[in-house]
Amino acid sequence: MRPSLRGPIWQKKKNQQMKNLTTLLLPLAVAGLFACNSGANRNQGDTTTAADTGITQDLAHDVNKDMLEGDSLRGDSKALTEAAEAGVWEVLVATQAQTKTTNAGVKKLAKHMQDAHEKANKELLALATKKNVILPNALPDSKAKDVSQLFEKSGTDFDKAFLEELADAHESAIKLFDKTAADANDPEVKEWFGKTLPELRKHLDMIKAEQAKLK
Repeated sequence: MRPSLRGPIWQKKKNQQMKNLTTLLLPLAVAGLFACNSGANRNQGDTTTAADTGITQDLAHDVNKDMLEGDSLRGDSKALTEAAEAGVWEVLVATQAQTKTTNAGVKKLAKHMQDAHEKANKELLALATKKNVILPNALPDSKAKDVSQLFEKSGTDFDKAFLEELADAHESAIKLFDKTAADANDPEVKEWFGKTLPELRKHLDMIKAEQAKLK
C-alpha cells in the first residue's frame, strides 16, 4: 500500500507555514482596519483599495481556506471576511459623507453610522484575531470605483444616492448576519453576529426615515 503523503510530518509543516502566514498578515489586517476607522483624517474622495495596504476579501478568503482546512471555522471565516469588507465600506462612506453633504439630517446619520461601525469593526477584528482568521482591510478596485462615482454627485442627488447605497448595504448585511447567527459553527461567531443583528436593523430603519424626508 502506498503511504499517505499527508502524514504527521506534512501536517506539522503545513501548520507552521500557516502560523507564519498568520503572523505576517494579521498586523496588516489590524493596521488596515484601524486606518479605515480613523477616517476623520481622510480627504473627500479617498478610498482604501487593494493598491494601498491591501488585503482584499478574495485574498483573505483564499488564505483562510488554506489555513483552516479541516477546521469547523473554515465556513465561518467567509462570513467574517464578508462582514469585515462591509464594515470597511460603511466607515469609509459614512466618514466622507459628513464632509460632502450639506443636509443636517444626513450628516447626523452618517456620523452615527461611522461611530457604530467603527465599534463593530473593532469587535469583529478582536474576534477574528482570537480565531486566527484573516480579515480584509481594503476594498477591491471595483467597489472603490463605485465609491468614487458616488462622491462625484452633489447636493440632493448625492444625499439620495448615499442613502440608497447605505440602505442596500444594510439589507445585504442583515441577510448575512441573520444567516450566520443561525448557522455558524463557532459559538462565539454565532453570538457576535446575533448580538449585532438588531443594531443593523435599527440602522436600516434610521436610513429609511431619512430617505422619507428627501422625497
